[in-house]
Amino acid sequence: MNFKYKLLSVMIAGVCTGVMAQENIQAATNNSDVSDLGTITVTARGISEDSLRTPFAIKIIDGSTIADKKLTNARDLLRTQAANNIHEGGNVVTSTLWMRGIGSLMMTSLDDNSVDFRIDGISNGKTGLARNLLDVERVEIAKGPQGTLMGSGAEAGSFNIKTIDPEDEFDIHAGVGVGNHNLKEINAMVNVPMDNNIALRVAAMSQSKDNDFIKREDGRPLTKKEKKGIQLKLGWHDDADNNSAVLGLYHDNTTGNVPVLQKEFDHYKVATANLPHSADDTAKGINLTVKSDVGFADFTSITGYHHFDGQFVRPGILPETMFGAFPEPVAPTLIAVFSDPKNNTMNTLNSHKQLSQEFRLASQEDADIKWVSGLYFAKKKRQMHVDSKIAVPTPFNGTFYNGDTDKSWEKSGQAIFGEVTVPAVDKLEVIAGARVAHEKLDYKVNWSPNTTHSQFANGAKSDHLILSDTAVTGRLGLSYAITPEASIYALQSRGYKFGDFDDFDGNIAIASTSQQYKPSVINASEIGVKVRSANQRLTLGVAAYQNRIKDDRIRLTDMRFSTTVGNADTVARGLELSGDWQISDMAKIYGEVAFAKTKVTKVSADHLSVTQVGNEKPQAPRVSGSIGITLGDEIDIIKDGNWFADVNYRYVGSRYAQPDNKQKLGNYGIINASVGIANDHHRLMLWGNNLTNEKYLESGVKNGIGVLGAERSFGLQYSYQF
Repeated sequence: MNFKYKLLSVMIAGVCTGVMAQENIQAATNNSDVSDLGTITVTARGISEDSLRTPFAIKIIDGSTIADKKLTNARDLLRTQAANNIHEGGNVVTSTLWMRGIGSLMMTSLDDNSVDFRIDGISNGKTGLARNLLDVERVEIAKGPQGTLMGSGAEAGSFNIKTIDPEDEFDIHAGVGVGNHNLKEINAMVNVPMDNNIALRVAAMSQSKDNDFIKREDGRPLTKKEKKGIQLKLGWHDDADNNSAVLGLYHDNTTGNVPVLQKEFDHYKVATANLPHSADDTAKGINLTVKSDVGFADFTSITGYHHFDGQFVRPGILPETMFGAFPEPVAPTLIAVFSDPKNNTMNTLNSHKQLSQEFRLASQEDADIKWVSGLYFAKKKRQMHVDSKIAVPTPFNGTFYNGDTDKSWEKSGQAIFGEVTVPAVDKLEVIAGARVAHEKLDYKVNWSPNTTHSQFANGAKSDHLILSDTAVTGRLGLSYAITPEASIYALQSRGYKFGDFDDFDGNIAIASTSQQYKPSVINASEIGVKVRSANQRLTLGVAAYQNRIKDDRIRLTDMRFSTTVGNADTVARGLELSGDWQISDMAKIYGEVAFAKTKVTKVSADHLSVTQVGNEKPQAPRVSGSIGITLGDEIDIIKDGNWFADVNYRYVGSRYAQPDNKQKLGNYGIINASVGIANDHHRLMLWGNNLTNEKYLESGVKNGIGVLGAERSFGLQYSYQF
């Protein structure tokens, strides 16, 4: 049997072992060698509740796990989860996300996103991929539509990332690390309490490494990839801890993450013709969270300003994948022409600014009826600039990209939302929630042809369109406590994605108006069972779901980059099993397996070359999952010392790269591990990712063209706690 399938069998067996172990929960509870663990409290629904009672699948990852697994940014976090996938374009703008088969059928827009990254209560959308995981307390991954409480950016689910607030005790730590690919990193944190219950907390990090991709021309790394981040928080609370305020500022920067395509997949070499390749993503902002006990409820105000700037420079005609397609008689001439930066440099800039305000009232933790209600306001402005020049006559001179393009999206949104969980009869709760949202979009595009364009004499062109829409979404569910340690739930949700315009629509160049995407409607059903032992050491979950999307977005583009937008209906069905088993105080096994089947059920007749009825959705493997074990114990020869280790395996099954189902990406499995020693002050860890150096296609754009996933990396990390 193939090694991958053996490991997959072990993965399924591991979860099933936990299921069988549930039959002996009482024995585990009475085992004197195993200490009890506390109840896990989550806040994904805007209230504090036991994770066993949350009416959808939810996973919690604490900050120490993030450190042990060497997860440094939101991309790393997403890749650890079954039923989640990413088309890694090498850059935030050119990446696409999926959860449970919900996501973009194809890359259409930076705003076309269904998996939200919410950091300290502020929606970052897809630009959350530019954020570093810096000083993180915990992450709650809520699966299934969360739009009722979080809006249309979370119709597949959300990653709710909570960073550590300032604390009342002085604390400081610093760390350094080295690794292959010339990896160098440093991080530090200081927490300083001040008078009157005020504290300041500052965390920072810096990392640099060589790009995995190597230039064919000189054998040197394509770019130097660098990540830098700083986060500052100023916090206050009253003596009774009934009122608090936290002001936070952050600045994250990533460089060298250039979108790359390959046609040979046994190595990381790419042809560049020595043309410019660079990228720069910056996410920065400020937020203020105020909480107050108002007697009958808990009040929360979250104010946030989030600003993302992204730029990448690369050839428009890619040397690696397109130079070889030039016809032989003129190939040498065209290669010479497009090896000149004056004829083959595309500069793409994106800016996203968002100001948001949310007011929320929620029931207190001991209330019998759990409820949350709120108001949400947001102003967003996004700008996109594409500058691509061709200085000499070529067959590409008459296209949209031989010119300067400026597009802008100005959005204003308001919403009122609420959800209530009511005990109906003994052990049965009814969940009902609704959201009424309005959005107005003001879209403008201006295009100026270059002097070598065939339409230069016609001058610049522009277009201006406005969309305004109101939508009602919500969810209705039941939760039944079978026993104090087991519950079953059912949830029906309706989501809505507002209409929009395509980032890559080039119709303006041929005097045609921009085309709008119709709104998409998501109807999702989920039933599940959650089980937890009385001593909290064994947790199991099973969830079955169906997601139907009406009017998912697709696009047809011709050689002139003229665009015809369209829609397709899709369905995704799946089953997920998850489990964590603290076997002893020394060992814990964890794992999850996801089975999914997706299908296009309807497509407009003029877009049958994009996808067809019966096709599977892209980046939706039928089987995916992970299994791992953490180990640790005391070390007698080191004062207050301990050792720790984590080994995990992630499997992603075969799946189609694009909705046309012409390119199928093979399955792959990744083994990651870490091992270290620590005491009260020192921590030394050796880590490795993709230990078997598996070469696999992470994403693809068409047959024979795609992107390899990251190759093996390893390193040594040391930190000191003062």
